[in-house]
Amino acid sequence: MKVTTEKLPKSRMSLQIELDAARFEHGLDQAARRFSQKYQIHGFRRGKAPRFIIERTFGREALIQDAQNDLISKAFQDAIIQEELEPIGPAELDVITSVDPFVFTITVPLPPTVKVGDYHTIQVPFEPDEITDEQLEGMMDAMRDRHVVLKELDEPRPTQEGDSLKVHLETFVDGETLDEREEGEERPEHTLDLVKGRLIDELYQALIGVNVGDTVDVVSQMAEDHEDERVRGKEVTFKVEVLSMQQRVLPSWEELPQLQEFEGTLEELRAKTRSDLETTARHVAERKVLDTFIDHVLEITEFDVPDVMIENMADDMLKDQGREFARYGITLEQMLQFRGETREQAIATLLPEAEKRTRVTLALAEVVEREELNVSEEEIEAEIIRAVADYSEEQRDQVMQAFQGEMRGMIFNALIDRKLRERVLRLAAGIEPSVEEEPVDAAGSDVEALEGEAQDAEAASVSETAPVTRDAPVTSEERTL
Repeated sequence: MKVTTEKLPKSRMSLQIELDAARFEHGLDQAARRFSQKYQIHGFRRGKAPRFIIERTFGREALIQDAQNDLISKAFQDAIIQEELEPIGPAELDVITSVDPFVFTITVPLPPTVKVGDYHTIQVPFEPDEITDEQLEGMMDAMRDRHVVLKELDEPRPTQEGDSLKVHLETFVDGETLDEREEGEERPEHTLDLVKGRLIDELYQALIGVNVGDTVDVVSQMAEDHEDERVRGKEVTFKVEVLSMQQRVLPSWEELPQLQEFEGTLEELRAKTRSDLETTARHVAERKVLDTFIDHVLEITEFDVPDVMIENMADDMLKDQGREFARYGITLEQMLQFRGETREQAIATLLPEAEKRTRVTLALAEVVEREELNVSEEEIEAEIIRAVADYSEEQRDQVMQAFQGEMRGMIFNALIDRKLRERVLRLAAGIEPSVEEEPVDAAGSDVEALEGEAQDAEAASVSETAPVTRDAPVTSEERTL
């Protein structure tokens, strides 16, 4: 058997395979035997007709047609061994060039090749935001606001700072309403808190001092970068009818530590809150270092990745979506039906993100190998004990079994990720990572979910922000490292 190979883009190999005459004729012998067993040949018992009779009866082309699948399959497997190839997906038969000699060409996807440049030269500044007194007070106010009590008024009065209003609110741009309602549908009620900074200034000022039953029209110029693209840079008119009013009663500052179940004084709570904010700022800055490092690594890396690998990643991403929806009793098929998509269309939509994730995974795996990062059995056992301790006594045996089984690989990967993060922060920013480390799985997780396939989950919080509110900061999607 003669094999000629040609390297193709996207980590594929083309194999032109030519069978020697003896192997080809042996394949035709076997095809003739199958014909003899399948068909009754005049003058012969079933299975006893010689090949030349079979060939004369059915023709040589029929034997070749019957034999070619078996010939191709066995020759391909032998060629893989001969050329020492490691396919990572199904092969594709391109063409049968000739039958005498029997020559065919087949293409097979191979493991990706990744050439990472000198990532040791990548330097990323570590710049955690300084926590200002205004930020601290804002967090303390928000903490106090969680315990607000709404109180009915003893007697009617005009609105004032801190009140909570039930209103009918309509928004107009260029004379057209932005509120989509069916004809005859009642206007929905909205709750507006008259707290400075929560509403746009013009609306806040207009609603101070009004009475229940009043209607006010407010005109405001929206910012060019407003998160609602329908109002960016435009003049917006708000029509507000005040339906009812309640007084927002905040707890005293002295009550706050107890309400927060904090053991300490108000000043100690304030100090802890500042410390928490500083820790969060450090984590955000570390995340920026890691993301920037990854972006630079991708820029200096050469990839040759087979399509099948990206398609498998997209398929896994779709399955992850299905598992997420399953928590709410929705099947993947129902989700696709709601979107009006087939499974193939959904996977095609995910391919760009799947390609990016695949590249990140491959590049970081190369960094792990170069840095010789590894995890010992002792480290895995210690992490399992640490994670299991966060579960109740009744759950621990079941959780331990899950961690010791399929999820052991997830523990290994999580620890490798942690070591890689630490190494990158030292290499790129020259800093030691945060001391605090989250266990592999937090307490309170659904134990049954631990028995399924181990998976990374990203939590996304989506809020519908009406243009009456100030633009909230948008959190960027975090890449797992």
